Amino acid sequence: MKVLLAPGGMWPEPAGVPLAGSEHGLAPGLVASCLARGWRSVRPHDSLTLMPMADGGAGSAQVIAPERVASREVIQGQGPLGQIREVDLVRLVPSPSRSGNRHRTEARTWFLDAGRLLALPADHDEAAQEALEGSTYGLGRVIGAALSRTGPSDTLLVGMSRSAVHDGGLGAMDALGGVSAAKDLLSHRSLGLVLADDIALGGMNGAGAALASVTSISPERAQELDRRACAWAMEGVSEAQEFDPGASGARRSLPVVSALDDVGLSASKHAAGSAGSVRLSVSTWGTGAAGGSALVLRALGAWARPGARVMAEIIGLGDAVRGQDLVVAASGELYDVLADGVVGVVGQQAASQALPCILVSGRCAVTRGELAAAGVTNAYGLQKPHAVEPWDAADSQWLESQLADMGSRLARTWSR
Repeated sequence: MKVLLAPGGMWPEPAGVPLAGSEHGLAPGLVASCLARGWRSVRPHDSLTLMPMADGGAGSAQVIAPERVASREVIQGQGPLGQIREVDLVRLVPSPSRSGNRHRTEARTWFLDAGRLLALPADHDEAAQEALEGSTYGLGRVIGAALSRTGPSDTLLVGMSRSAVHDGGLGAMDALGGVSAAKDLLSHRSLGLVLADDIALGGMNGAGAALASVTSISPERAQELDRRACAWAMEGVSEAQEFDPGASGARRSLPVVSALDDVGLSASKHAAGSAGSVRLSVSTWGTGAAGGSALVLRALGAWARPGARVMAEIIGLGDAVRGQDLVVAASGELYDVLADGVVGVVGQQAASQALPCILVSGRCAVTRGELAAAGVTNAYGLQKPHAVEPWDAADSQWLESQLADMGSRLARTWSR
């Protein structure tokens, strides 16, 4: 039997925000290896393909297989409060052309794991300090450093997710030298934002309003921070648009030239559709990522796409699904199945080949009907119904053991 293991990371999700890198969760690669170990202990002759999935959040670069990496570099940057953190910059191997040959153009595609730089802390007090005092300046410096390594026609994909920092991208803009310098830096390059979280910057359901849930600050203080961040962000958007008076709404994105055919094509369509019809604002889709940096970067010409879809294209999920007998997805906590989330994307790929897809989760609060609509055949949770202790209460070793046991159970149930 041929089985594709395509799990996302299993992280706790307070207020619905995954804490990637938390000590109480497991990265996608480790989830896949634990499930595989358990499966092989029962069905050693089954053919298992391990393809861990990511959504553009912290650590996403780790799911890119070595054969798809032309080069990998670690860039040091400043975290929200000046901490030194490291992010991966990966240059991807060009995808084969339809004729079977590699692209002969010099255009290259890079992935910057920038989500690590501003990752949301698990501790609410630490998150509150980042919200009150933190800056996206380090993010701007890292993006600038990455762009300096790219060529004139290259594409830089930047992984971004939710952050406690909420400065409206002001720090990132300053780090790039202001609007004029940033536009020069981005000229003849394609900058793509790979968003793990599609939340808007402002509004009743925006990143600012959510600060009261993911930090220890009061709703009133969160509202004050949100107003300030939205004002700063819109000042940056207005200034960027003044440099391009002929544009209608947001500045036209640069043509996307990518070693990833699907990413380039999809992004180009998105850019063409949004440039003329969507006017950027604090309520625009995905502008809340990285404290509002996503908004100002889009005003400078960056395009944005759901992270799980881009990562699926980078790792070649669509090709891997073909010829399998079963697909296994995984998620830490599931309260709904987002079409552009890891589970939704894996489920859609399995459904496209009429394959059963099963889900392993720490806690699943989604009905069978919702799962079926997303292409998921069945779900298995680590947390027992009505259990007092949450699934992520124990240490990572216990969680690894539970996943290995789950792998054995799945093999006994599904292997033939």
